[in-house]
This record gives sequence, structure tokens and C-alpha cells, in this order.
Amino acid sequence: MASRLFTNIIIYWIIARFYGKEIFGQFTSVQTIAIAFILFADFGLDLLLTTELPKNIQNKAAIFNQYFSLKIVFSLISFISILSLGLWSNFSQDIKTLLLIFSSFVIFTTLTNFLSALYKGSEKLEYETFVNFIANFISLIVILVLIFLQKDIFVISIAFTATKLLGLIIAVFYATKIIPFSHLKLHFGDLRLIKNQVIVFGVFWIFGNLFFQIDTILLSLWDSAESVGVYQAAFKLVLLPLIIPDIFVNSLMPTLSRLYLEDPIKGEKLAAIFNKLLVIVSIPISVTLFIFPEQIITLIYGGKEYSQAIHILQIFAIILFVRFFSETYGLILTTSNRQKIRMYIVVVATAVNLTINFFLIPYLGAFGASITSLVTNIFVGLAYIIFSPSLLKNWISNMQFIKLTLITVFIIVLELFIKMSGYWYLSIVPLIIYFVYTYLILLLPVEKKYFSEYKIIDDIKIFKNILP
Repeated sequence: MASRLFTNIIIYWIIARFYGKEIFGQFTSVQTIAIAFILFADFGLDLLLTTELPKNIQNKAAIFNQYFSLKIVFSLISFISILSLGLWSNFSQDIKTLLLIFSSFVIFTTLTNFLSALYKGSEKLEYETFVNFIANFISLIVILVLIFLQKDIFVISIAFTATKLLGLIIAVFYATKIIPFSHLKLHFGDLRLIKNQVIVFGVFWIFGNLFFQIDTILLSLWDSAESVGVYQAAFKLVLLPLIIPDIFVNSLMPTLSRLYLEDPIKGEKLAAIFNKLLVIVSIPISVTLFIFPEQIITLIYGGKEYSQAIHILQIFAIILFVRFFSETYGLILTTSNRQKIRMYIVVVATAVNLTINFFLIPYLGAFGASITSLVTNIFVGLAYIIFSPSLLKNWISNMQFIKLTLITVFIIVLELFIKMSGYWYLSIVPLIIYFVYTYLILLLPVEKKYFSEYKIIDDIKIFKNILP
């Protein structure tokens, strides 16, 4: 995931910096639309496969075949839909051409995602790592060469899509190591047995991602490509740190799914540790983005073309903390078989997002969309916490919560003093103080052991021996 996001961030950064905010806005608008169709094609089947395989690994071929058959159907619907949008929509000709190119991107990406779910559900994360690393490394090299040769955005988009095909081919090779081709067949089985489960996971998957992505689509419809470019300039900067909770969630989900079936108490303890680590990591990132947005925007994008993104980045700094803090609460709902609650929450959140954006985007543009995103994410985070309150109770009743609050206030004061002094590059000093303090004072021995042995993306082995 880190390799994929790092590659995308570099590509987006170069397009934004050297092609201007209008072309960057067109590219990111189409990519966001493509992601919306990918969400429909996935329809929660990836998440479902990841959580169901660890519970019944002996029947992995049958489970895979049934979900894969549904995946093919949803993928074809998405492909035809985005192709139709590129042919007959009212978008500009440039965006319609990009949509036609990205129609293949939808197919290649959704099938690769499904095979990655097979790796995760089989607890073969090393396969996903290798596939993503190789495909993204080649993608980065090819696209950097094309940008250096000053090729237009259409050629770059074709190359971007072609490298997704390469990733799919490599993914298929590794998938056969888990389920041989001879065991693969289209098999829908008795859909009545999994219908409700598929619908719950599918609706959650679409709306759970849509409420955080839909702002870009609405901006492209109700404002301009330039506005999208400004918004996405800030949005892409927070995507890189947001890879951290995604890595935690994707590596932890199969284990927690098994633990909540076998030993719920141990599952709660493990979730509490990860929640604590996510909060600790999020604070310095959010503080830095909020206090030094102008310096970061200038450093990354240069000039004044993206100056409007400065205040938007500050809003996203708060959103980043909210998502880090609430991610574990949402994960608990999924792994403890309360996914339906999570589904209702994100459906309502998407409706709230659409309603607020309807009023704010016409008057405030990209800044209004960022305000809407903040309100929506706070709503989702609070709802997750209400339905999984045990983690928060432990935080508040623990002296570590007070210690973390005090060190956070201290770091904010130091960062503000450094900003006023004009030597913003010295902001690294408070961050070093923060991480040393949290490691020595806030982390318990069990957490230090887990952290120091680089087990972040490993299985539960160490916890089997050290958790009571």
C-alpha cells in the first residue's frame, strides 16, 4: 500500500507542479470518477473475502469462486457505465477522452484489488507487497520518463492504465500459488445464503469511500477544473499519512476477525493497542500540517498557483486526526459482525455530505467542500465511537490520556513559537522531543516490544504469548 500510494503521490505532485492546476484538475476529476466506479465494482467483495477466508480457510477455493463470480458481474457493469459516460456525458471533450482511457483502468484495478483480498484473507501479505512494489516501481519509471519527454496528459493516462494491466498479470501469477487455475470456476452457488452479507458489505464499501471522495466529483460538476486542482493539491498531501491507518487495518483485519470469533477479550486488547499507536502517530502529523500549511504547499507545488490550498490543507489536518482516531472503532464494528451499523453510518454521512456541499460549493468552492468533508468525518467518527465506546472509556480513565494531552499542548506551543521566529525548518526538533517522550513514557512494555520488533504488519504471534 505504501509503494502504491508513494508512486501515486509522486505522479500527482509532478502533474500538479508542471502541468498546472487545470490539467491536474481534469486528471484528478477523472481518476476520482474512476474510483467511484471501482467502488461499485468492488461492492465490498474484497472486504468480505478478507474477513471470511480466515474463518473458513479449508474451503477457500469455494469461497473465492463464489465471490469472484459476483466480482466479474459488478466489474463489467462498472466498465460499461464509465465507457458510456465517456461517450455520451456532458463533460468537456478532454474529460470524456480521459474517461474512455480510464475505463480499462477500472477493470484492471478492481480485479487486482480482489486478488489482493485473497492474499490478505490467506494471510499472505508478502504476495501483495511484492505485486504492488514491482507494478508501482515500473509505473513510476515509465510515467516519469513520459513527463520528462513532455508528453500530454492523454499519453500519461494510457501509460498509467497500462501499468495497472501489468500489475494484474503479476497478481494472477501469485494468486495461483494459493488457488491453482484448475480450482477456478464461475460459481454463484446459493446466493440467498450470502445475499444480505454481500449487500451490507457492498453498500458500506461504496458509501464508506464515497463520502470522502465525492467532494471532488461535486466540485467538477458545480465549480471548475481549477477548483478541483486546488482541492486535490491539499487532498493528495494527506493521502500519504493516511496510508498508516490503512496499513494497520488491512494487516489487522484478518487477525481480528479470527480473534473476535475465538477470543473477543484478546481482540479488544489488540484493538486498544493499535488505537493508541494510531493516535500517537497522528498528532505530530496533524499539528505540522495545520501550523505550517503555507511552507508545505510552497515546498511541494511552488509559486502562488496553489495558494488557495493553504487553508484547505489546515482543514484536512484536522480531518486526518479524526480519521486516525476513529479508524479502530470502525474496524471493531466490522470484525465483531456489526457491519450493518457501519453501513448505516456511512450512508447517512454521504447524504449529509451531499446536502451541505449543495449549499457551500456554489459560494465557497473548494474551501466549502473541505468544510463539508470535516463535518462529515466528525459525524462518522463520533458515530463509530458511540457504537464501540469501550476503547474511549479506557483512554479517558487512563493517566496516559492526560500525559498525551499535555505533551501535545507543549508541542503546539513550541511549533507556534518556531513559526513566529521564521525558522520553520526547526519544527523537526519538537517532533523529535514528542516521539522520544511518547516512546519512553506512554508506551507500555508490551507495546514497546511489539513496536521495536517491527511486527506492525506481522501476524498475532507475539500477542499470543504476552497478552493475558
